[in-house]
Amino acid sequence: MKSNSCPRISCPSCLEQIPVDARVCDHCASVQGLEALAGVDPSIRLKSRKLAILFSILLGGLGLHKFYLGQHLKGTLYLLFCWTLVPMVIGWLDAIKTIKMGPFGFAQRYNRGHAM
Repeated sequence: MKSNSCPRISCPSCLEQIPVDARVCDHCASVQGLEALAGVDPSIRLKSRKLAILFSILLGGLGLHKFYLGQHLKGTLYLLFCWTLVPMVIGWLDAIKTIKMGPFGFAQRYNRGHAM
């Protein structure tokens, strides 16, 4: 007797057995694809330098750029002192500093520990 079962692999997210040609895991609904084969976590979102610059120019007085970059304590301080307008000026200076930093320096500082 010949078996009609197709080969199965383990889902990288939930470790349940799924067919090799499955696009989505039936158990955890995670998408299967090249990310799973390459070992890249698709849930990781790298920080964008252009978006950080835009946030610091437009909403730097509220500390949005600091929250975006994962510096929650500094973002909270910007938010607490936003009525003084000092964080707005510092936000503009942060934008200039980020522009001068360059893409590689930005990736080294804010995307550390993630695959680039």
